[in-house]
Amino acid sequence: MRDFTGQEDIGFLWNNFIKGSDVVMIITDSSLGNIEKSKFFLKKIEEETPLAYTCALGNKQDLKEILEPVTIEEILGLKVYPLIATNPDYRDTLFKIIVGTLDMFEETAPLLKLMYDKEILINKFEIALIEVNLEKADSIYEDIVNICSELGENPYELEIHKKYQEIKNRLKKSESQQELITSTTSAIEEQYIPKRISLLEKLLKTLLQNYMKNIEGIISVIVSDRDGFVITSESSKETEDESLLGAIAVTIDAYIERIKKEFGRESSFFNITTIHDNKFAYCSKGPKSILLTISNFSPSDTELRVYSEHVASKIELLLEGNKNVSLEIPEIVRILSKTKEGKIPTGKFSFKLIFTGDYAVGKTSLIQRYVVNLFKGDYHSTVGVDISQRDLELSENTKIRFIIWDIGGQLPKMGPYRKKFYEGAHFAFIVIDRTRLDSLKSIDKWYDEIKNFSKTDVQIVLIGNKSDLVDKLVISELDIKRVAEKYNFHYIITSALTGENVNEGFLYIAYKFLESV
Repeated sequence: MRDFTGQEDIGFLWNNFIKGSDVVMIITDSSLGNIEKSKFFLKKIEEETPLAYTCALGNKQDLKEILEPVTIEEILGLKVYPLIATNPDYRDTLFKIIVGTLDMFEETAPLLKLMYDKEILINKFEIALIEVNLEKADSIYEDIVNICSELGENPYELEIHKKYQEIKNRLKKSESQQELITSTTSAIEEQYIPKRISLLEKLLKTLLQNYMKNIEGIISVIVSDRDGFVITSESSKETEDESLLGAIAVTIDAYIERIKKEFGRESSFFNITTIHDNKFAYCSKGPKSILLTISNFSPSDTELRVYSEHVASKIELLLEGNKNVSLEIPEIVRILSKTKEGKIPTGKFSFKLIFTGDYAVGKTSLIQRYVVNLFKGDYHSTVGVDISQRDLELSENTKIRFIIWDIGGQLPKMGPYRKKFYEGAHFAFIVIDRTRLDSLKSIDKWYDEIKNFSKTDVQIVLIGNKSDLVDKLVISELDIKRVAEKYNFHYIITSALTGENVNEGFLYIAYKFLESV
């Protein structure tokens, strides 16, 4: 099954996608203008696969001023099925349409039926969890694994796999847990809560200490909630002066009130002000905290901003309960803090960025995390290429548009077309999965493909993804650093699941692009 975009800038692929198809479904938004444009595809189908069964899906049937399926059928001369893609109730309907449409093909229909059965079982699995029927959920999961085996899918990529592991552990411990529910429960909880708070504070303090080691001239770093209540802090020897401590306390109280008025509950902001001989940099990257950095004039405003935003992002992750957050400051942040020195060019700029790497390394997830700040646990491989974009405002007068090409990891299948994907690219990310040794070994082939297919000098950043899966990591940061040094790449360690270091990678290439303008 192929789902291909209607964007005109890759129109050269349309004939090749349609060629050899047994069934073609045209999706329209049910507006007259879009339906008229859809006639173009009828011509392509007639040219490439005239014997294919062709039908249409009339989407957005919940909106006003759209055409009913009967009217669309008269215009296109095809069978038209009504659809509301945003309504989850239509998910089963869509599966039935696809299965029914392909029922005439002996090889394809059983696979679609299996896919449909798998979705039904996953829903039943979730219901069993809600009902706390662990034995039933365990049995259903076994059925899901069997279906995945028939489909050639990896069940360990499913979002429910982690839940299944939790169920197995709970089933094994159920008897012992019952015995532990005694009169000592409250005492155990009283011991547990302080330890949890102590661990969080330890992680935060370690992060702040690493922050201070990277920038000379920091006097004090304070983490507070959005109301100004201090969560933790770290200070240099300079703050032993009691008069300075008093001045800091007064300044924080007054400035937090100003922050509330100016930014309210905005999830992200950076503001810097100078008071006497010190800089006060306030930064937030989420709803739970504000990071205040107090320094002398040694660090530039650029350094304070880059480091503050990076550290503030990690503080939010820690406060959200993410334990597998790297407390180290990556090398790319140090480079980024120096990249922006001086004035940056003004204007509106756009450039092409390509994502390469093996299947299932997390390319699409990284893009989704950056573009819409979401992570989807279910895996669907990208066939060919997906294109998306995001606008980034670096300053009032400098705006960047990323045109992001997500290139599928299937090298042999798309060989004839891949050269087109690379044309005009300015930057490339080679993404590897740190839980799979084979993805590290594949860096060579992706580097060779970029060199062979790109006419321009493409700058490359190596991304080590899935760093949240600490127990499964088989590729160390040192391994990645060695390969990066071999090819003179920069690298960064990321997690699409938590969002850790994702923004930093995109910021780095944005400023590297501006350096060349």
